[in-house]
Amino acid sequence: MKCPHCSEKVGLFSKALNKFGKTKVCPHCEKQIKISPSFKLVASLFIPVFIVHLFLLKPLVLALGFSGKGIVGIWGALLVLLSMQLKSAEPEQ
Repeated sequence: MKCPHCSEKVGLFSKALNKFGKTKVCPHCEKQIKISPSFKLVASLFIPVFIVHLFLLKPLVLALGFSGKGIVGIWGALLVLLSMQLKSAEPEQ
């Protein structure tokens, strides 16, 4: 992910983004940022992910002898995690 202020890369699992609180601080430019999912990306990927799950992943997991019930939750969490983006949390002037 890139900072909306300085365009430097900030890792999702970096120390700066995993602090408690709603707003975070960019480690490069020290401006306030916040993490939010991109709802457009989630909406556009929902149908393809569902089709891949239904026809590819779930039959594979069932063929390996595992229950297919937890796979939907894993897909959902992965989809939201990969659609995260950084937005500015600086007060408007």
